[in-house]
Amino acid sequence: APVAPEPQRGDAQSDAPMSTMRIAHLAPGVGPIDFCYRSATSGTFVGPVLGAPASPRADAGGEDADVADDPFDASSPEDSGASFDVDAGVARFASHRTVSKYLNLQSAGPMTLAIVEAGATSCANALATADVTLDPGKLSTVVLFGRPADAGITLEVGAFTDDRTTEPDKLRVRIVHAALGTTNVPGAGPLAVRAVGAKTTVLADRVEPRRASTPSQAVEVDNLGYVTAPPMSPPVAIAIGPASTDGGADAGFDPWQSQSRDLELRGGSLHTAFVLSGASASTFEILWCADTTIEGNQTSCEHVY
Repeated sequence: APVAPEPQRGDAQSDAPMSTMRIAHLAPGVGPIDFCYRSATSGTFVGPVLGAPASPRADAGGEDADVADDPFDASSPEDSGASFDVDAGVARFASHRTVSKYLNLQSAGPMTLAIVEAGATSCANALATADVTLDPGKLSTVVLFGRPADAGITLEVGAFTDDRTTEPDKLRVRIVHAALGTTNVPGAGPLAVRAVGAKTTVLADRVEPRRASTPSQAVEVDNLGYVTAPPMSPPVAIAIGPASTDGGADAGFDPWQSQSRDLELRGGSLHTAFVLSGASASTFEILWCADTTIEGNQTSCEHVY
């Protein structure tokens, strides 16, 4: 959808339904970004969100503020661990290969997102726009994808519903396929992903480009793309290769394999792993994110090569 003419920063309505999202910048060759949003029923964008100053807070010496009007405060849902305390006037942005913490938006349901350059003062001149649906009362991850095109990198936006459920004696991991290529490397087709340690655990027997893992009967992958499996002792490597044409989780493939390390695949752990293009068509990189941990203004993620 096109960006409305000259939409500026707007104040959200206090009675608007709310949704909670984080943004993952996975588009190669694209500088730091910010974003704006508007309801499908509204013509006015709110934002840019990340660069906005925080609302006054009582604990900062200001007047009591209604934190529901602060798009940075995601203290709801209660277990999100994502209250967003920033100093007024300090710009925030999402840089390549990072994932923000969760943010509350004063809108829910069908909406339009506009991706803008970091430091933008309005929502005009968007790098990309996309229609998404963010359900009220649920957490979502919005991903900025990039794929090579004749004119450089084409930007696409995808939205994934998150599930913060953990199991004390099981690990839960979701794989998202963002290995769409770069200006020098072609994108990968459907992939299979395994964790390799003292034993081998299938994390996804099939994950399509720009999608989370496909639900499977061969391994316990749910409709949101999360696999539930027994915990694994470190060190663990991640093996990635072409998905089997018949969907069999145990079909042989010639995988790329990361270095072994402690990926914290313990009971009660919860992760989202974004598979990215590597330096060549046969290599990958993984942005391995701990979905229960926040550091500063970002979800805690590490790069796995």
